[in-house]
Amino acid sequence: MPDLTKQKTAAGKLIEFGMVQRTADEVTDRDHADQSDFFQGQGKILLALSQADHLSQKELATRLNLTAQSTAEFVNKLVKKQLVTKEKSTADRRKTIISLTDAGRKTAANVATEIPPYLTVLTDEELDQLAAILTKINASLYEEISTANPTWYDKFHQAVADRLRDWFS
Repeated sequence: MPDLTKQKTAAGKLIEFGMVQRTADEVTDRDHADQSDFFQGQGKILLALSQADHLSQKELATRLNLTAQSTAEFVNKLVKKQLVTKEKSTADRRKTIISLTDAGRKTAANVATEIPPYLTVLTDEELDQLAAILTKINASLYEEISTANPTWYDKFHQAVADRLRDWFS
């Protein structure tokens, strides 16, 4: 069983984080009101290509933990927006290579600026740990909501899933 003192300390840090984040957002004039739009599947693809351009569609799916179908759908939307191009690989005609256009590079740069700056102080390992911890906390909170009001939970959970589907798929 976890130490109650450590739980109290962690709870205090969560409260402090919320207060500091709101204050930092106000002081730096950051507006995260609709930030999730930047983190949907298309945004994830743009960010991945900005770090390593000219990836195959399969490599993108693997890197982003997306299904081949989702990746193809997002890529096709990005092609229509003229943010990426699709070309058959000259080395292996079975592969489709996805590349950023100039407009795609600019959009990817904008997407990157929407990542909260306080996350840049964390290593990849720490980001993985934070994501795992928040996933566990969220699951516990979802269970609490479901137990208290199953009808409201179903509606709430569907709304969250719809809003973040592309981000986490």
